[in-house]
Amino acid sequence: MTAHAAAGGIRKVDQAGSIGVIGAEAHPPYDRPPLSKGLWKDKPFDSVWRKSDDLAVTFHLGRKAQRLDARKKTVTDDEGATHTYDKLLLATGASPKRLPFGGDDIIYYRPWTTTSGCASCRGTTGDSRSSAGDSSARRWRRRWR
Repeated sequence: MTAHAAAGGIRKVDQAGSIGVIGAEAHPPYDRPPLSKGLWKDKPFDSVWRKSDDLAVTFHLGRKAQRLDARKKTVTDDEGATHTYDKLLLATGASPKRLPFGGDDIIYYRPWTTTSGCASCRGTTGDSRSSAGDSSARRWRRRWR
């Protein structure tokens, strides 16, 4: 989501410049809220993808930025590829907050792979499920301390 929003903002002020995105996930930008809400209500998986074609972005997916050389204006990724830049937007990403209980019984819907791997979980009857956002997780964490 952040990469798509950043590219859209850049395009508003610079329609011709090149934009490159290095991202650890192997998938192009998608909307995360539907991963834990819409898909559980049988919306199609294709409904989460953001439309990035019109932004003319080069995606370097499944990679992580490993080294930044501000003087040379280069970023080296985990495959050893060096990317040059004139201007750099560094967005470090995030990981889900883990609850101090539940272990493997709790599925944290953060990356696309978590949701696509759990597609068989959707629509089963008899199971108890809950989908909670960040504010709910904070309340639960305070309660269970």
